[in-house]
Amino acid sequence: MRIDLDYMARLLDVFLEADTAHISVPEIERSGIKIAGETGLDEKFLFHFQLAAENGLISNRDLQVNGLKSLGITIGAGGGVRLVSTPIRLTQSGHDFANALQNKEVLIKLRSELKDAPFRVLFDGSQKLLEHFVKKKLDQLLE
Repeated sequence: MRIDLDYMARLLDVFLEADTAHISVPEIERSGIKIAGETGLDEKFLFHFQLAAENGLISNRDLQVNGLKSLGITIGAGGGVRLVSTPIRLTQSGHDFANALQNKEVLIKLRSELKDAPFRVLFDGSQKLLEHFVKKKLDQLLE
């Protein structure tokens, strides 16, 4: 499966738009993102949620990630899924990436120029592009 930057932006946006420091997986589901169906976890959600976890974009209240269970998702031996209201949060890296993806210019460039790049390149590229676009705006303000 390939990274869907629009989907990742929607997922991270749930954290940004929250009124609290922590949210839970059931809150992500209530925001309209499909998490689980009759056959278990939604594969697109699972893929992007795991990417967010393994790349340090999200953590639990203790600033740790020790598998999906530590983030509120339990998968039983038979494939059954249980969503628990475990408090999870965006890390600083998560905020940085989410803010970059909220910038339309950054998202367009990432989609068109780096769509098949590894996650680290997407993350680093998003930060450099955001810095570039913000610098351009600052230069315009100072003229």
